[in-house]
Amino acid sequence: MNKVKFLFVALVATMLLSCNKDESASLTLERTSLYFSSWEDSSAQTISYVASNAKSVGVGSISEGWTAVVNEASRTITVWPVVVTNKDGVINEDLLKEGSMVVNALNKEGTAKSYYVNLYIAESEDIDTAGKANCYVICKPSLNYTFDASVRPDGEPLATVNVELLWQSNPDVVKHVEFVDGKAMFYIAPSYDDAERVENTNAVIAAYNHSGEVIWSWHLWITNENPLTATDRYSNGKTFMRNNLGAFTNSNGESNEQKILDSHGLYYQWGRKDPFSRPYFHDAAGAEIEDKYNESGTYIAEEMVEIYTNVGTLDYITKYPMRFITNASCIEEGGDRIGDWLITANPTLWNNDGAKSLYDPCPYGWRVPTAEEFAVLTLSDSEDAMDHSTARKRFGWHLSDGSNNYFYPACGRRRYTDGKIENMSYKEGVYPAQPEPWEGYYWTSTTTNDGKAVSLYFDLTTPSRAVNNKFDIAHPTCKANGLQVRCIKE
Repeated sequence: MNKVKFLFVALVATMLLSCNKDESASLTLERTSLYFSSWEDSSAQTISYVASNAKSVGVGSISEGWTAVVNEASRTITVWPVVVTNKDGVINEDLLKEGSMVVNALNKEGTAKSYYVNLYIAESEDIDTAGKANCYVICKPSLNYTFDASVRPDGEPLATVNVELLWQSNPDVVKHVEFVDGKAMFYIAPSYDDAERVENTNAVIAAYNHSGEVIWSWHLWITNENPLTATDRYSNGKTFMRNNLGAFTNSNGESNEQKILDSHGLYYQWGRKDPFSRPYFHDAAGAEIEDKYNESGTYIAEEMVEIYTNVGTLDYITKYPMRFITNASCIEEGGDRIGDWLITANPTLWNNDGAKSLYDPCPYGWRVPTAEEFAVLTLSDSEDAMDHSTARKRFGWHLSDGSNNYFYPACGRRRYTDGKIENMSYKEGVYPAQPEPWEGYYWTSTTTNDGKAVSLYFDLTTPSRAVNNKFDIAHPTCKANGLQVRCIKE
């Protein structure tokens, strides 16, 4: 009897505890950022929400110049900007450019959980209206950008349920990434010191499926110097970008350290569409790479993964765009001596009979050049014989097409053995004896018969008099190396 009484008391106590349990309310908002084309356009926008354990939902606070109404019956929140004037009747446009709203969900005990909605007066721009690609160029701040994240560049449908910012090289530039009506939507904040300019940044946005796997990803090239218009027409009739892919300028041989660093583009393993970081210092000191951040501003790191059966595949690099696949085993006894990041070589990833391929990393209308298209270039005679102390400050070379010179930064490579930045040329018995950090590697889309790819290569070993510089317009290179890309117009 006492045992039954004890069980009854325990059951009652459990029920009381369960009833008194403070279950948090939660909301799932349809969108967390709203954009209005102008303060004059006071058209309301409505977002829906799904509530759980919520006794009530209401607006806790909202920035001045904005108004919101919650309809709990329809589970919607309607927001619109209002005209704010000073005592003289002058409209305060700046007040409306950026704001926020706090939505509170209260549970039965009156405990609130807060959710934030960003509010902007910002025009929208589709960046894929000209055509779809794996890279999009952005040069204007304070805009709401969108692109179709439901298909690959070739039009193949993607089972996208969400998009996220995978990384960006400067924090707080790409903000509020969302997946709305099949499109990736995000905001580009202005530069810290100039509202009319963007903060030079590279970023990658990824699409995810129901299983939380990355199913595709896109590079955002955010730069004030538009690479689509900063171009040169070579003597072979081909138009090349003046900047490396992912670079913010071309130093043109100036010794300014910031310009030298900004002339470094991103590094690409041959056949891959996703980029890897630039160096942290202009001279690649210590092989340190540029920092990466997620949308919350947290530092994140690239990963180095040795090639293996389940690693060296297209499926793997699609799911893990931040993993650099190394191939140190190729130089070991019994290794393939090819140095590919793929288990089974695929010479068509960038080489699509001279046309842009699915995995091409360049913006729409541009592609990786062939070796034949690079063949018009050679070292400039004047720089080939330049005094060493002068040449070493340039971190690159002017290459000549017989009529004009074009500067190519010596950005080195990301080594296929370990993914580290290497920009050193050790020359035994050649003056100077110390390592010289100015080697240039540029991918072409051309492959060799033995499974390697062709790159444009040069290194600076200029002595005070003799001409010892190396230049190879068709240099066989292991595909697992990370090299620079100079895009050519289709």
